[in-house]
Amino acid sequence: MCAEQKNRSLRLCASWSYESTKMTRIVSFSGSGLDLGALHCAMLVAFSDYIVPLQPDADTFKAALSSRGFDPEASFVAVDDDEVIGFWNVATRNTKRYLIGSGTRIGHRGRGLASRLGMAAIRAAENAGIENFWLEVIEGNTGAERLYRKMGFGVTRKLDCYRLDHPSPDRSSCELSDFGTVANVIQRYSTWKPSWQNATESLYGAQLTPFLHGKGGVIIGAGGLVHQIAASEPSALEDLLAAAATVGSLTLVNVDSADNALCSLVQKLGAHRFIVQSEMCLSLPNVS
Repeated sequence: MCAEQKNRSLRLCASWSYESTKMTRIVSFSGSGLDLGALHCAMLVAFSDYIVPLQPDADTFKAALSSRGFDPEASFVAVDDDEVIGFWNVATRNTKRYLIGSGTRIGHRGRGLASRLGMAAIRAAENAGIENFWLEVIEGNTGAERLYRKMGFGVTRKLDCYRLDHPSPDRSSCELSDFGTVANVIQRYSTWKPSWQNATESLYGAQLTPFLHGKGGVIIGAGGLVHQIAASEPSALEDLLAAAATVGSLTLVNVDSADNALCSLVQKLGAHRFIVQSEMCLSLPNVS
């Protein structure tokens, strides 16, 4: 290729890149004119090659957004020809915001969309007087963690996820109780705060099975998901896990890795740790 042809090709590439960027709108989801169906479709494509492929149906997707407090004004999408090609789905709770999930369609990666979406969401949070922005990133997703660090997020703790087929389910030492009572007992004994999706505010209205023990409690959701568990001593924790297992196989998502008693117990019972996550936080200046 001669120098003139090469320069012409470079100009065409630069022009295409500029036009492509120009056509892509970064807007709040509330201002995009699109519905949750478009967001769901983008999520399925973006997560099809994820470390843990997530392919929820439309109802499950909407329920997950709702329970976490999805905020359309705080969430941002990249839109090309009325198609969502990237997204930052964000929740708001008082003066905190949380990244429910983010992604970019496979064919549109490498254009800096994730960075643009993130910065738009952070600027909106600052303008709204938000104090902290929270997220989680799976260990091994180095590209995402590098981007979050560049934006100013720092790791606050490590979170472990386990699957457990309990060898001896037994609810004889526990009793079914109401959500509020068990949540208060867990709060009394817990040494760490549950992550956003397991927080009490995220569980209202969900299908739950709360077990009460004389020295603790456990709240189990649909599919054996252990949202919260705490007790005053390891033997009570063991009783609670045995009771929880009467609903079936258990999944413990986002256990604080510093909770040696719980982590050691589930591993002793044969649990498989399938994910480790880093919880990250960005403290924001109030510019409202």
